[in-house]
Amino acid sequence: MTEPTQRRQPPAHPAHSRVLQPEEIWDEFIDELDRQGQAGSAAAVLTPSSLNSSRKPFGDLSREEIDNLSKIASTMGRRGDVVKTIWEQTQQQLKQQRRARS
Repeated sequence: MTEPTQRRQPPAHPAHSRVLQPEEIWDEFIDELDRQGQAGSAAAVLTPSSLNSSRKPFGDLSREEIDNLSKIASTMGRRGDVVKTIWEQTQQQLKQQRRARS
């Protein structure tokens, strides 16, 4: 009698072995915006689909979408002004880049 073959499973990363809570998604999103902003620009960071169904790059979001994200943050007990401040800084950078090209 042969023993059943065991399939090798790739090691599970602890952060991805469970569904993230909305607060964790928000915190990771803000951390990524901060990291990318310090590296040059947060404009290309994709907005998590659970926070904004459009999944647009952060720099492409409208003021209305940012206000909505700010409200979402507040309902989770997070500071909504943080995302507004990062977005305003990102918009200023994008305007400066456009002016430099023209």
